[in-house]
Amino acid sequence: MTTSHTSTGNRISGHGRENIPNLFFKMMTFLMKLSDLFAGQSERNFSRLPVKEGQIVVDYGCGPARYIKDASETVGSSGRVFAVDIHPMAIRNVKRKIDKYGLSNVEAIQADGYTCAIPNRIADVVYALDMFHMIEQPTQLIRELARIVMYHGIIVIEDGHQPRAKTLEKINNSGLLCICRENKHHVICKLKETKCLPPA
Repeated sequence: MTTSHTSTGNRISGHGRENIPNLFFKMMTFLMKLSDLFAGQSERNFSRLPVKEGQIVVDYGCGPARYIKDASETVGSSGRVFAVDIHPMAIRNVKRKIDKYGLSNVEAIQADGYTCAIPNRIADVVYALDMFHMIEQPTQLIRELARIVMYHGIIVIEDGHQPRAKTLEKINNSGLLCICRENKHHVICKLKETKCLPPA
C-alpha cells in the first residue's frame, strides 16, 4: 500500500506514507540502531510494556524488529510473538533476528494493507509503537488490532510523532476501543464491549 504525500518533511517523518521507501527504511533502521547502541532506547521502551511470560503478543508495525528479541525472551517458551509489518524489509529483519538468536517462538507476518494473516482473538497484548502517526485510515488499523486481541486483552498505542490529543481523537473516532488508562508513553485500551480499568 503506497499512499500520497505532500512534502519532503512528510516523507522523512512518515506522515502520509504508510509504506516508506526502502532508502528511508534503511535510514530509520540505522538511526534506531545508534539510539539502541548508545542509549539502550529499545530495551527501555520495551520495559514499559505490560508483556509477561506465557503471553501471546503482537508487535504490529514492527519496523526494524528492534523489540523482537526482548519480546521473545519475555514471553518465554510458553508464549508466542507475532511480528507484523507492511514493509518487506521489516519482515526480512524479523527473519534475520529469528535465525541469529534462535527465536523459535517468533513468527513474521507480512501485512496486506490493513489486514494480516493472524487468527481472530489470539493475542493477550497488541502493541503499535512509533507508527500510529503514519496511518492514513486509523479506524481500519484499529479494527484489525481489535480483531486480533482477546476479549480480556489490551492494545497499547504509542503516539509516535503526533500530539497525544491526536492519538486520542483517532482512537475515540474508531468507536471500537475504550481508553483504560494513559501514561507518558502509551495509551492503553481494551475492546469497547469489555469493562475497562478505571483511569490511572
